[in-house]
Amino acid sequence: MTTEQGLQAGTKGTSPRAMTQMTWEEFRDAMPSSLLVLCVGSVEQHGPHMPLDVDLRIPYGLAERLCARGPAILAPPLYYAGHSQPATGGGQHFPGTTAIRGQTLSSLIGDILADLVRQGLRRVLVLNGHFENTAFIAEAAREESARSGARIVIANWWELVQAEVLARLFPDGFPGWEVEHASLTETSLMMYMWPELVHVSRIPHQAGKKYQPKPLVFPEPHGLVPTTGILYTAEGANRSIGEALTNHIVECLERIVAEEFPDLWREGRDA
Repeated sequence: MTTEQGLQAGTKGTSPRAMTQMTWEEFRDAMPSSLLVLCVGSVEQHGPHMPLDVDLRIPYGLAERLCARGPAILAPPLYYAGHSQPATGGGQHFPGTTAIRGQTLSSLIGDILADLVRQGLRRVLVLNGHFENTAFIAEAAREESARSGARIVIANWWELVQAEVLARLFPDGFPGWEVEHASLTETSLMMYMWPELVHVSRIPHQAGKKYQPKPLVFPEPHGLVPTTGILYTAEGANRSIGEALTNHIVECLERIVAEEFPDLWREGRDA
């Protein structure tokens, strides 16, 4: 079973064009008229109620839905990512959280982009699910675009959610993205896209606390985050919120793609 098949098993869907499930001739023929979507996640703790690959599953599930709307190829995703920081991901103390150096991540993504461009791909969307990856993805994309002229768009899914949507979904107030690790939005998205992987009975009773900025200290001290690994609280997450967020984010992604690659995406939607 390929990585894509394992991920698709969770959504009970199929990707329109997963790169690893194509023949070389199919890939060759699709490249000139396709957007390539590359998902980057992490292997990082997400509380006692969710698996270590949440940061990949969420963007991959969103990418599948985007690819169903237009001419796109879904590339094999990248699991390993930049080091988890306590303020945004709980840090490196939790067993299972496994990272690579930022320069390694940037080099890896740069090599992948360069070899795809070498083959003829000129349009790429990198969909990121792990905050700490952002600068390293941008560095790789900037260098490859400057070298080859390829158009590369990077999207962090959480940055696409509009304030009015958050206000509607969280009428008592949204705590802020800084503390959303393994909390309300990620848990809700997983409940909708990958419900069999969310252990609802294991969600702890935990009073959420607002974000308090702290300096980074190395060696990383213990006790900077709750012992559960949840930075706010997952109580109150539900499938309906996850469905609304999924639909909203996919619509936002489609608008971005249509704006950045207008001829390509319009042709796909009119087909």
